[in-house]
Amino acid sequence: MTHRLYDCQVMHARLSPRLHRFVHDVFALAVDLDTLPQLGKGLALLGPDGWRPYQIRERDFLPRSEVFHPKKQSISDFGEPSDGLKARVLAFCKSQGTHIPLTARVTLVAMPRAFGKSYNPVSFHLIHIDERLYAALAEVHNTFGERKVWLLGPDCLQKDAVGESMLFLRTPKEFYVSPFSGLTADFEFSVREPNQRLSIQVDHFEGGVKTLVSTWTGQRIPLTDMRLAWLTVKNPFLIFKVISLIHLHAAWLWLAKGLPFRRKKDQPELQHDLRNPH
Repeated sequence: MTHRLYDCQVMHARLSPRLHRFVHDVFALAVDLDTLPQLGKGLALLGPDGWRPYQIRERDFLPRSEVFHPKKQSISDFGEPSDGLKARVLAFCKSQGTHIPLTARVTLVAMPRAFGKSYNPVSFHLIHIDERLYAALAEVHNTFGERKVWLLGPDCLQKDAVGESMLFLRTPKEFYVSPFSGLTADFEFSVREPNQRLSIQVDHFEGGVKTLVSTWTGQRIPLTDMRLAWLTVKNPFLIFKVISLIHLHAAWLWLAKGLPFRRKKDQPELQHDLRNPH
């Protein structure tokens, strides 16, 4: 698979207890980890490291760090300190009971590090065996620097309405992402194959009721310096923009719409399997 560039939109629609909706432009990459070192070939603005304004660095994803798990249950494994990102993906899958062969293709779907700053509210590691979608990891990152990873294993495979493969998982969240969402809620991930279009949905359920819909959709465009320059004009300071908008909308929900504010420190016993706990 060649590396791919997507011109995207992120949409959030809060359904309860107050209505609130927004749409923002971003862009994303789908990167084959086996050929990540060749990512910058022929490009001045994007590469795996170095001085380029946009980068995909392996160390920005699935970092090895402390695990916080109050229940003392079995913990996940991200492999050895010397492992590359693909090896860390396979190690995590193995720790969850899913063996992935070394010949599998792993594709990272994420926003790039931009002008030295890296932050992805969610990124995905899609796993293909024999060129067929088989599994994925969803890596969710909050603004405290914490991360949590979920495996969408082969038992999550489904067919969508047009017969294409997708991965679907509804799972307990047990992770502090927003002061307006309970820790006992569920995440529902729906991930489709990123071909000409990117289509990912992450919904939120509290008490069995859908309270938040979020989508990440995009159209594939040529991966060239000209397109990256155009996206830079369209989305200046990409990562700073994303982080600023998260805080701006949170302030609006609290101050203007009166949503109750939950503090992260109030329920540590409900926050499990965190990387880099705050």
